[in-house]
Amino acid sequence: MRPGPVTTQQMKRLGAAWRQGMHVLITGGTGSGKTLLARHVVEQRIIRDGFVVVFCCKLKPDDTLREHYKGFVRWKTWKRRPRIDENRVLFWPDVEGKSVTEATPILKREFAHALDEISRVGYWTVQIDEGLFVSSPDYLGLSAQLGMMYALMRTSRATMITLAQRPAHLPLAIYANLDHAFVGRASELPDLKRLADLDGPHSSKELKTIIAANGKHDFTWIPVGPGWKTEQVNMRR
Repeated sequence: MRPGPVTTQQMKRLGAAWRQGMHVLITGGTGSGKTLLARHVVEQRIIRDGFVVVFCCKLKPDDTLREHYKGFVRWKTWKRRPRIDENRVLFWPDVEGKSVTEATPILKREFAHALDEISRVGYWTVQIDEGLFVSSPDYLGLSAQLGMMYALMRTSRATMITLAQRPAHLPLAIYANLDHAFVGRASELPDLKRLADLDGPHSSKELKTIIAANGKHDFTWIPVGPGWKTEQVNMRR
């Protein structure tokens, strides 16, 4: 699926105003297109010579990796100094062929170390593909570290992009430090409470109505701050 002319213009407007250090959230159900949307969002950083890293939680390659991250260099452990051509990195620790029990501590250790190193140098754009898996105490348990990255990385010019199926899956600290949110269909009260914390152009009641009208592949683009209007993004339009 390629974005249509409307979405292409929306992404260009985002890219023109999206400075390094401004954070993004993308939520939506399985099959809604959030990974595809994220791919076009980070492309705006890449075409402006930014350094992008995608944190991958998968145990084996799948169509998402083959289709969306073609041209990305795989790192199995974090490197302090990337080569000049390593401006798009798939950070995927060596967990292929391992069980969930074996893979989880490896992912936790490597992700925690990479986030720590990024916090030292800044300037990276970091995409967390599975926000629930990374942040939940039932899985990797990196909620506090992820929240701190959102809270403190503006001055280091590090940009965070987190994907999740539901807004309620992510720590509150993320919502207090967002600049742009792309939200798919959401109707559960915990999700709406999270979104109510956004300082966007609409009241929580208005936002609820707007989001409820989304189709399966629609995202409500909520810019946080003055001078922007909420609009709908559909990758086919």
